[in-house]
Amino acid sequence: MLNDWQDFDPIEIVSGGQTGVDRAALDAAMFLGWKHGGWCPRFRMAEDGRIAKRYQLRETESTDYAVRTERNVELGDGTLILHGGVISGGTRLTIGLSKRKRRPLLIVDLSDPP
Repeated sequence: MLNDWQDFDPIEIVSGGQTGVDRAALDAAMFLGWKHGGWCPRFRMAEDGRIAKRYQLRETESTDYAVRTERNVELGDGTLILHGGVISGGTRLTIGLSKRKRRPLLIVDLSDPP
């Protein structure tokens, strides 16, 4: 199965590097040898401290998480939201920005079986 993914060459996985699925996307990209990047807040701030330098993220001039989120929505070809039934905070902001900027958006509720 992994060989199927090795043939897929995305342009770049974009993420802000926060905890959870944001960082998991970057870890998966690095594991598979895919390009990755995106914007993070000034000083590489995250919920759990500073974002590690191994993630190839650029810092915004602001410590405001919303600035990072907006830049990543604009940078990506589209946004994938994976959630567990409740959408709030930064996820809600990302959805709103994607819709307002008319960017492709796919929302997947992992708590709802296919």
